[in-house]
Amino acid sequence: MSSSDAGLEEGPELSITLTLRMLMHGKEVGSIIGKKGETVKRIREQSSARITISEGSCPERITTITGSTAAVFHAVSMIAFKLDEDLCAAPANGGSVSRPPVTLRLVIPASQCGSLIGKAGTKIKEIRETTGAQVQVAGDLLPNSTERA
Repeated sequence: MSSSDAGLEEGPELSITLTLRMLMHGKEVGSIIGKKGETVKRIREQSSARITISEGSCPERITTITGSTAAVFHAVSMIAFKLDEDLCAAPANGGSVSRPPVTLRLVIPASQCGSLIGKAGTKIKEIRETTGAQVQVAGDLLPNSTERA
């Protein structure tokens, strides 16, 4: 996939390492891990991203994806498609054909949220308009953390 196909600016690959952290419910994490870890293994191999999932049996866990911008984009895309596939496979309640959108909750250091929002909300508005995605930044910090969802 070329960078223009991915919706990124054309030009040489940025030589940065990107880390995204996502807060995921246990059922979502189970879906991403797959039977015997096969799904997460496939995502790691095909995207070349490093993917770690926090330990524990708590209701929510952190999935960390690290790599080049292209590798992280590919891994997040694969995760989103897997979650969408699971939503499609879930039995429709009352025969309804509509299903909820895939929601990814990123964990962002509070110190970086200002850059994401921009002056008077201009940057987040631009992101919403350019991508068509619904983007929200939580007003409160996550419990016992310096990060926001």
